Amino acid sequence: MANIEKFAAPITNRNIVQPVSEHKSAEAERVDFQNTQKVKQAPVESELLRQHNGDIHNQRGPAIFMNLLTDPQVTAGYIRNIYMMMDIVALLPMQNGSLTEEMQQLFAELNLFPEEIADEMINQENASTAFKGEFFDFLRDVLAENKSPEFKKAVISVLKAVNSEKSKADILRALSGSFEFLSTQMKPNKEISAALFKISERMLDDDAGEHFGELKSDALSVLTDVERSVLFNTQTERLTAMIRYNISRFNNDPDFLTSSVNYLMTMLKEEDKSEFLQLLYDHLAYYENIDRDSELSDSKVMNIITDILRLQSDSEEIKSLGAESVETIIHSILSSPSNFTPLLHYIIPVEYEDVAAFAEVWIDPDEENETTGSDTPERQIHMLIVFDMDNLGKMETELMVRDRSIDLTVYCSDDVKGYIESLSKDLRKSADFSDYRINSVNVRTLKAPRSLVDVFEGLSVKRSGINVKI
Repeated sequence: MANIEKFAAPITNRNIVQPVSEHKSAEAERVDFQNTQKVKQAPVESELLRQHNGDIHNQRGPAIFMNLLTDPQVTAGYIRNIYMMMDIVALLPMQNGSLTEEMQQLFAELNLFPEEIADEMINQENASTAFKGEFFDFLRDVLAENKSPEFKKAVISVLKAVNSEKSKADILRALSGSFEFLSTQMKPNKEISAALFKISERMLDDDAGEHFGELKSDALSVLTDVERSVLFNTQTERLTAMIRYNISRFNNDPDFLTSSVNYLMTMLKEEDKSEFLQLLYDHLAYYENIDRDSELSDSKVMNIITDILRLQSDSEEIKSLGAESVETIIHSILSSPSNFTPLLHYIIPVEYEDVAAFAEVWIDPDEENETTGSDTPERQIHMLIVFDMDNLGKMETELMVRDRSIDLTVYCSDDVKGYIESLSKDLRKSADFSDYRINSVNVRTLKAPRSLVDVFEGLSVKRSGINVKI
């Protein structure tokens, strides 16, 4: 017992010299940026990039959208899978006659005539952004005349207020659907499930916006109970996170729009004030009168596709037979314009002289052309058009537009390559009616479908990097 202290004492190496920390003053720690340059993206293997992209293998977070850029099927799967569903519907038994007839009627109405294409593309483009119309054109014009920071701040405030006013009904509908779905997921806990379903119904009340403060408090309280439940898992965690985000988007300040408009009015010219108020009134009245239970947009193609998917979800037989096709269609819908895929996207199914064809179009209207080697890259319009026709099969056409000069490249199978090359002279003349001219026509073999990131190489930088000027 006398030697117990020898065993209990820690064993240390007495020859180790402990480093002495050096205390630096604030002046010594000053960082001096000598080389300021444009930061294009984080290093490939950096922790920042991994956090931003999420876990690709587990399909968490934004990584789902990143995969859209690298999936070759995204550039050709949209309408092709609609046509696959058409074949599936034709195989349904006769006792589903009414459903089959309605679906076939929708399929028949899907195709466009050549003279309808231009209007359809305009409607699809208008539906892809909220900043279209005379009201926003007016704001762009006055911004071009007054570039002061105060005026820009006032315009941004109006845009936020208008967007908030327009999105209130959609946010409440989205929250109602999310709470209803979460209620079904929590069915084993009857008390929480009932509370969630009640919140879902209250979100659709006519006065939900006026009492959103109280509704928000009750909704967050129920979500807290969900997160404490033993039924809480990865799926419900993602859903509750989305619900909290949508709740935060709802601005229930009744004076937000009025104060933003009044602030901008103090800076506008006298001759612009009445026009501004009239355009604002017309814009908000248009969205207030939209029947959200009927057509979603002015686009004929998108409305019909929405109806087809709705009928498919209501039929167990079509759902079981065409589940993969629907999943691919929804996967392609996610590739439509967004902050994850900053491209214009058009769906054009056409029937001409009994020949069915469809095209999907992707456009980057403001791409950087870094092949010039200059410090300030030129801007260009970059287009990808994917065709699928009964007689010629699948083709890809890529266009680069610079200063009204077009460089055109056609990718096709070897079977039709010679035929397409014979049309080169006609293709060059096809733009003669306009101010544009086709500078070059190249025909290459399409070895395999290309993904969006294969064509638009800058997408990976825009999607996962940082683009700032210091």
